[in-house]
Amino acid sequence: MNRAKGSLFEKQIEQFFKNFFEEMGFVVITVRRQKAGTQNGFDVKVTFLDDDDNERSLFFECKDYESALNWNDIFPKICELDGSNYEVDGFFALSPKVAISNINDNLVPSITQKFSFPIRLWDSNCTFLEQMLSLDSVIYKSIYKADCTIISDRDSHLRKFRNIFESVLTEKKLLKLTHIIEINSSDKKPNEGAEYVTNLDTKLNEVILEDDPDRKEYHQLRCDYKVYLESLNDINNSLRLKIMKWQDNLRLKAKRLTKKFQTTENYSPNNFFNDFFDAAEQELATFFSSEKLDGDREKLLHGVVFELAAECPLDWRRKKNETVTT
Repeated sequence: MNRAKGSLFEKQIEQFFKNFFEEMGFVVITVRRQKAGTQNGFDVKVTFLDDDDNERSLFFECKDYESALNWNDIFPKICELDGSNYEVDGFFALSPKVAISNINDNLVPSITQKFSFPIRLWDSNCTFLEQMLSLDSVIYKSIYKADCTIISDRDSHLRKFRNIFESVLTEKKLLKLTHIIEINSSDKKPNEGAEYVTNLDTKLNEVILEDDPDRKEYHQLRCDYKVYLESLNDINNSLRLKIMKWQDNLRLKAKRLTKKFQTTENYSPNNFFNDFFDAAEQELATFFSSEKLDGDREKLLHGVVFELAAECPLDWRRKKNETVTT
C-alpha cells in the first residue's frame, strides 16, 4: 500500500467520524488520528459519551489496500492496542476495497475473549462499511472512485449505525464481566445432596469446635460459591468452565496431598488444613493472572477448598486408629 494513499484514507476517516458520530447523536469528546510512525495499533481514535455519560473509546485501523490484505496485517495491530494503556471499547479494521484473507469465522470470537474488547472486520465483503461511507458523497467518491449509487433514508441509516455501535459497547460490558468474579451471599441452596454438608462437617470437626462461629461461615462460603457457579450456566458459561477447570486441577492436587498427609507422621490436621489453603492460594494467584481475572478472590478460594472437602478428594482427618495425645 502506498503510504501517501494510506495517510489520505486516515485523514478522510478522521474527518468523516467528526461529523458522523455527532449526527448519530453521540456527544463527541475527540476524534484523533495517530501521527505518522506512531504505533499502538490504530490510526483513528473516537472518544464520546454513551447514554450513561460514560466516556467510551473506539479505535479504527484504516487499510486502503487495492491488492491482497492478509489477516497477519491486522492481528499485530490488535496485539499492540491490547498492550497499550488505552481503555478499549472496540477495535475496527476498515478495508473498503479488498477482503481480509486467511481468517476463519471461529477465530475472531475466540481472540475477542483473549483481548477483552469487541473486534470488527469491515472489509469489501461487509456492506456496513460502504453504507456508512455513503453518508458522505465526497469521501465515498474519493475512496471508491465512483459516484455513490446507494439510496437510503439518512435518518434511518444513522439510527441503524448508532444501534451497531451501541451493540459494540454492550458487548464490551459483557466481556468485562467475563473477567470479574462476584460471589454474593445468598439464601439459596445449591443443587446437591445432603451428604455434602455432612462430609464437610466431619472434616471441620478435626480443626474447629462444634460451636465455633467460623463453621457456619465456612458452610455459607461453600454454598455461595456453588450457587454462583450454577448461575454462570446462563450468564457466563465461558467463565464457569474456566473456574471448573481450575477446580479440577486443584482437585488432583488435593488427592495427592491428602494421600501424603495420611501417610506422614507428626503432621497434624491443622497443619494440613492451613498448608493446603496456602497452596490453593498460590494456584489461585496464577489462575487470576493467566485469565486476567479480578473480583472475590477470598470467597472463591474458600468456596473451592471447602467444596473439595465436601466432595472428599480433600481430607485432613487423622488416620484411622491414630492415637491423639493431649
